[in-house]
Amino acid sequence: MKTLHLSRVISANGASLGVMSGLSRTLYTLEEAWRENKPKVSCVPAGTYRCVPHGWEFGTTVSKPRTWELVDVPGRSAVLIHVGNTTKDTEGCILAGMGLMVTQLLSSISDSRIAIELMRREVGPKEFMLTIVDTPKI
Repeated sequence: MKTLHLSRVISANGASLGVMSGLSRTLYTLEEAWRENKPKVSCVPAGTYRCVPHGWEFGTTVSKPRTWELVDVPGRSAVLIHVGNTTKDTEGCILAGMGLMVTQLLSSISDSRIAIELMRREVGPKEFMLTIVDTPKI
């Protein structure tokens, strides 16, 4: 089973930004800031999670098809890895992109659809493990 690694490297503007490795190229991630693991408004607690295919069935009606759901996030459900660029898009999930940007007012990732398409090609409708670590701040 494939294992991906997410290292959170920056906290700014109410967002946690990270670097995801384990694919053919590095991706960048964006989540909400840590808010005591509250559903839909907090980043995911650091740890290792099994990620399962979400909405890959033909004719699915889920709102975020062909994504992956993190299993057994303490006190949470429906935590996905999906398309989006800012914290307005996260819904307590992990967004993946090809680049990141931090200004005084906004933290965002870019080319999220391209990043998710890369994951769809390289991971597909298969389970994988995701290890999330909070990089110590210097």
